[in-house]
Amino acid sequence: MTNKLKEQLIEEYKKIFINTFEAGGGYGFRFYHGLRTMKYCEQFLKLTYFKNKKINKDAAIIAGLFADVGKLEAVNEKDELIYGSRGDQNHAEIGSDIVKKYLSKHISNKKLIEDVSKIINEQHGKEQTMIESKLIKDADRFDNYGFIQIWRHITYALYDKRSIDRLKEFWIGESAREKAKDYIKKFNFPIIKKLAMKRYKKLDYLLSEIDRECEGKDII
Repeated sequence: MTNKLKEQLIEEYKKIFINTFEAGGGYGFRFYHGLRTMKYCEQFLKLTYFKNKKINKDAAIIAGLFADVGKLEAVNEKDELIYGSRGDQNHAEIGSDIVKKYLSKHISNKKLIEDVSKIINEQHGKEQTMIESKLIKDADRFDNYGFIQIWRHITYALYDKRSIDRLKEFWIGESAREKAKDYIKKFNFPIIKKLAMKRYKKLDYLLSEIDRECEGKDII
């Protein structure tokens, strides 16, 4: 895939979500999530672990960017993405269909478009059979770990009109800490699972330090 094509596809996806709002991420979050998922796929594919595996790299990278395109149907008339709606819950199936419309503007290779469609459709199944689907599923999961999650917590707190205590309440009180650690087991690839655990530990450390500062425990 040429840099020109990649830039065109990024711009296409940006138009879809840059002005949408969601509680956990604020304005344009869904676009930037897609952009990060694509970048993760690109970086994962450079790892030695994946070099000898037969992967349609272009299809995987494009599918990473457009993985959530089906969530367009979860956006209401106020440009707010509604969690739990049909468009949110069934975005993989919806996305596998509507993605063709966006890709065909820039890609003439029908086989590539069809491959991207299949990858997106399979990404949230109980079991991904295509290695590309497994890759973007892990890339999507990976974005739920690390310091980037603090931004989602902050926007959620603002949306719910909550204080900084929400960080501790969510991470510890609502058992998100243990759930996030346990969820790492669901990653498809050991190398990405290891990287996710590294991010998890950094996030856990940061939230623990924030709690210590709020309690003044860092003074002594």
